[in-house]
Amino acid sequence: MKLEKNLNEGDRIEKLEDEILELKQKLEIAQAGSVYNLAHSEIDGESDIYGVVDREFNLLSVNDKWAESQKSVGQSLIGQKCYSVFCDLDAPCKGCFLSDKKVGKLIWFFLQPNNNNETGNCKKNIISPHNEIESYELDLKETDLFYEQLFESTGDSLMILDCKGRLLKYTTKLCDLLSYSEDEFSELTIFDIDDPRNSLNFEERIIEIEKEKGAVFETDLIDKSGNLIPVECSSAPISYHNKLVFFITIRDISKRKIAQKELHESEIRFRSLVENATDLVMRFDREHRHVFVNTASLPVLGISPEEFIGKTHQEMGFPDDLCEFWEDEMDKVFESGISDIVDFSINVKGKEIYFEWQLIPEFDTEDEIPYLLAIARDVSKRTTSEKALEQALKTKDKFFSIIAHDLRNPFGSLRTLSECIHSNDDLTKEEVKEFAEIIHTSACQGYDLLENLLEWSRSQRGSLNWQPQEFDLVKLIELNINLVQANIHKKKINLSFESERSKYVFADKYMIDTIIRNLLANALKFTYYNGNVSLAVTDRDSHYCISVKDDGKGIDKENQKRLFELDNQYSSIGTAMETGTGLGLILCKEFTDANNGEIWVESEEGKGSCFSFTVPKK
Repeated sequence: MKLEKNLNEGDRIEKLEDEILELKQKLEIAQAGSVYNLAHSEIDGESDIYGVVDREFNLLSVNDKWAESQKSVGQSLIGQKCYSVFCDLDAPCKGCFLSDKKVGKLIWFFLQPNNNNETGNCKKNIISPHNEIESYELDLKETDLFYEQLFESTGDSLMILDCKGRLLKYTTKLCDLLSYSEDEFSELTIFDIDDPRNSLNFEERIIEIEKEKGAVFETDLIDKSGNLIPVECSSAPISYHNKLVFFITIRDISKRKIAQKELHESEIRFRSLVENATDLVMRFDREHRHVFVNTASLPVLGISPEEFIGKTHQEMGFPDDLCEFWEDEMDKVFESGISDIVDFSINVKGKEIYFEWQLIPEFDTEDEIPYLLAIARDVSKRTTSEKALEQALKTKDKFFSIIAHDLRNPFGSLRTLSECIHSNDDLTKEEVKEFAEIIHTSACQGYDLLENLLEWSRSQRGSLNWQPQEFDLVKLIELNINLVQANIHKKKINLSFESERSKYVFADKYMIDTIIRNLLANALKFTYYNGNVSLAVTDRDSHYCISVKDDGKGIDKENQKRLFELDNQYSSIGTAMETGTGLGLILCKEFTDANNGEIWVESEEGKGSCFSFTVPKK
């Protein structure tokens, strides 16, 4: 790992700096103890020195003899005020004073009794700076107090290096961490235990530490078996008697590295799932800007994820009404902190796509919501199915409406006439003939209705299979003309159809026959007596177009739109009071679609109509 030159991890750095300061203070105390040991060994009479204090009268070291007089262990007195320990006072003794010599901040003072004090208690003392005693140089062999107070008092491993990488001091924790005995470890240098591949080399690191007055970096230490142990090191330069040494705390971060690895792998798995999801996954800030978009945006919307980042929907050019809707819905979740699901549709390349949009708030450690996660799922198929179901329900309702209404008329007439004939024995021949005609008309009407209902219901159930075949269209038209000759003669209609030759098509013959029969029957129904009906077949590249034209009642523009829609059905009375259901044209539309054709009408009220449809050629 590289040395961190720019210490941006504020909290962690501050914590480590506090630890270094605390350890430096312990080092100073330990050094004071060493100075004390040196001083009382050079001065006659161990009782001549009580201990060592700093400029604030805090005890840094205590003579064992005087510690025993206080019924305490010397170590437990460290850090307490000397006047509190020895004199039970809340302020320095009146006769005590610090030397007026100018000394540095880290100068220690020796606590010596005033020989003129008959009680022998420390009440009047001259406290002298230690630099009046011969200078002391750090000796690794005199480190009992140094070792106990400085190194073994912290949970991290510690070591002190010189500029050449020699280990001046280290804790047993470091030996344990690297699986060395203390004797084995004493023979090593920093170059034996530091893996330079994951960090700066030692010389570069020393330069950076001196330049930055300390640094935090990560590296790998090599244990006795050659295994790498990831550690975090906090280093600080320490000047001691004009010599520079480096104080380093070492923290084992193996568990943290494992956690980071697992987190990284989890992030990779999550990103893999998100990036390969067919749903649109987006992340928004409070200004409605995109901060993340997965790759589904390209196949779904035709826009790459990179184009979204840092932009709002408005800036991306989406419709204003949709942008306003999206922003309003996001604001609601930002304010409430509650997930929500909304639906919307958007036109993409001429196709309407329906989405189910789930908005999920993302909370931070302070329970604020800086971001929203938005998952948009394409529900077009579901929406289409729902609409189809809705249409099917409407169709069913219409179907029963037709049965209830249109079957009532012919059967009502049959019932009335049959009762009349049954109850009257003296009917004249003319009345019997009139009743017979009405009964015949009602029966035909009922039959036509039932036939259309049957055909239409079969088509709705899917039981009417498309079975295309090659057949002569002209012969099929002529056959249907012969079947309606009775109606032609009855209304004295002039019907014309001319075709010079056969015209073969490839379609379902039964369906095309039903279309021709219905269109021809409608033309005769709505043509006045002595009117005209004509049939024609024209060539249209890959299709033939069949047209049935009459000069009858005609249909206004508004009702023309309703002719081929069941839920908006249109039906009219014929010129001879013929009734119909409106199902005939609906059936024609479905059968035309099934044969890859088209059907349409051209009409003007009072001037007749022309219905046309196309059939594929062979």
